[in-house]
Amino acid sequence: MEKTQPFYDLCIPYQKDERALKEIIKEAKSLGYKTIAIEQVFDHSRRDATKRVPDIFPSPVVIKSLEAAFKNEVKILQRLTILYVDVSVAHAMTNSLNIKKFHLIAGQPKTDAALTHCCTTFAGDLLTFDADGGVKLLVNRKAYQIGVKRGLFFEIKYGPAIRDTSIRKDMIKLAHNYCVRGKSKNIIFSSGATNSFELRGPYDVANLAYIFGLSEDQGKNAVNKACRQLFLKAQARRIGKTVMFIRSTGPIVFSDSSDSADDESEQEADDDSDENEELENEFGSNSPEQPSKKKKKLL
Repeated sequence: MEKTQPFYDLCIPYQKDERALKEIIKEAKSLGYKTIAIEQVFDHSRRDATKRVPDIFPSPVVIKSLEAAFKNEVKILQRLTILYVDVSVAHAMTNSLNIKKFHLIAGQPKTDAALTHCCTTFAGDLLTFDADGGVKLLVNRKAYQIGVKRGLFFEIKYGPAIRDTSIRKDMIKLAHNYCVRGKSKNIIFSSGATNSFELRGPYDVANLAYIFGLSEDQGKNAVNKACRQLFLKAQARRIGKTVMFIRSTGPIVFSDSSDSADDESEQEADDDSDENEELENEFGSNSPEQPSKKKKKLL
């Protein structure tokens, strides 16, 4: 299984200009981020239904040069964000091979029906919204609680809020809706940064919890533990297995079969010696009546 380290920024949009993308990753590394995700966007509603292709979802972009440039410094993941309006996307996701090549799958609903589907049955890891287009959809209490029980995470992007004040109001409204509907559970913070000036350090991002209606611990988890849990869930989806960590509460004792056999033989010898001592005490050598051999056998 792939390893990741805190802190996390799980949304850096992909750019064809590799130099600009490298500058963003370099700035993220200097701020203390150890794990990032390059985001690709696919609009399912704009697909050409007349063309029959084996896989409608794109394959991950080649980022070998970036991985080589930041080897052992930053873990680079690949993420696919799917924009959709109806539930037909579920069938396409089931039959897709390219979708399994991504580390993270995010859903971005455009309608109320798609939002409900994303919370209840979407076979992805994350729910996000288009901050630049304005947050027009708000999740209800029931759908939010179902999503939390399914292990779905909800993303809040702070990068667009830095660019525009109107977007900032929408993101605060979205965050407070999560707080009202379900006490801001399973929330992660991502940058969505298109340039290095929109990035902020992990501790500065954690302090945004007070503005977004989260507690101090929830703000810290939004860039650390919650992102780690999201990654583990995504790994379980990809490989079809559940990841478990077991922590010991006491000393670990390793036993060998030969040692156990020796212990058993020593125990039997001790038992025999105890029986002999009991016989000697009951029928001592100074006793006038010595038991016969037949009596000893019976004893």
